[in-house]
Amino acid sequence: MTDSIAFTRTVAADLPTVWRAWTTPEGLAAWWWPQLPDTTYRIDARPGGTYHFESKAAGIGARGEFLTVEEPTLLEMTWWWLGGEGTQEVADVVRVRLTRDGDGVRVDLEHELRDGVATGSPSDGLRQGWTDVLDRLARL
Repeated sequence: MTDSIAFTRTVAADLPTVWRAWTTPEGLAAWWWPQLPDTTYRIDARPGGTYHFESKAAGIGARGEFLTVEEPTLLEMTWWWLGGEGTQEVADVVRVRLTRDGDGVRVDLEHELRDGVATGSPSDGLRQGWTDVLDRLARL
């Protein structure tokens, strides 16, 4: 059994800009936890490549491996939380689809919680976290 949560945002930018926001350390730093100045971002956006971002001061982060990379429209990756509550037994899967939408880009994100995840169902914290970062992305 899997649970998933989905989010949609529209970013007033072109597709290459939004793609770079997801696939480069500089792009991520502009919207993913900019309020945590010690956050580090490592990303190798290719199938089999890895990513890792973490704020040691806040005790949070995520890491995983890219399963699918179809520039500039699709990212699919495993997702392991670092820190926080609970113990994650298997990786979640996150899918990000980017689509031109008028003068901007529509971002559709699905976070699939896999069997064995301690939360067992989408948590308020997970929703709050994605809402927070995606709202900042939409303001790029």
